[in-house]
Amino acid sequence: MVIAISGMIGSGKSTLSKNLCKEYKNSLMVEEFANDDKVFNTFLKWIYEHEPNIDIAFQSYIIESLSDSFKKHQKHFLEIYKSHNLGYMFLDRFNVEHYIFAIVTLEKKHKKYLKAFDALFHHIINIEDNPDLAIFLDANFYEIRKRIFSRGREVEINNFNQNEVYFKRLHQLYKELFIKLCTYYKIPYYIIDTNSKNDQLVLYESKKIIDKFDFSNSHRYTKD
Repeated sequence: MVIAISGMIGSGKSTLSKNLCKEYKNSLMVEEFANDDKVFNTFLKWIYEHEPNIDIAFQSYIIESLSDSFKKHQKHFLEIYKSHNLGYMFLDRFNVEHYIFAIVTLEKKHKKYLKAFDALFHHIINIEDNPDLAIFLDANFYEIRKRIFSRGREVEINNFNQNEVYFKRLHQLYKELFIKLCTYYKIPYYIIDTNSKNDQLVLYESKKIIDKFDFSNSHRYTKD
């Protein structure tokens, strides 16, 4: 089955995804972007440096790139395990979440830009890529800030102060919009409060959710 680990920048998604892959034998992790993705890293640098007129281009690139990456990983997964019933694909964030980033980056522009992206988004998003289950990692902004600095991504740290308003706004809207999007796209989700919890406790709570969840209603589930 396909399980998305979701949440704000710095919420611990990558760490949990990697830990879940270690715990579940028949599993595969799908990273949001590779560390050496030059296009993504260039766009990200421009966003944090407030380069003008790139917001829609960046979000469109992300959606198309993630969809292509998902299909490649799913093909590889099915070549190995033959059926989604027999293992897990863990997504480090999933496509629909990038609508939230677009809301925050485009709300400072004329409303026609958000209206245009909204139409584009719902046209190009492929609901077949949506996960069977999403686990949202929730944390207060103090924790998020601490984790952003501790993970050491240079472009985020070097530009944090000039983008703190952006990060706070993203944090303010993220959970609310995540819930609305999951409801709209009918994606089952659970929320884990990760404040003051170490990685092992978050892993334990995530495993409890996964092990108890009934995947038989998923379109990927195949009956014997």
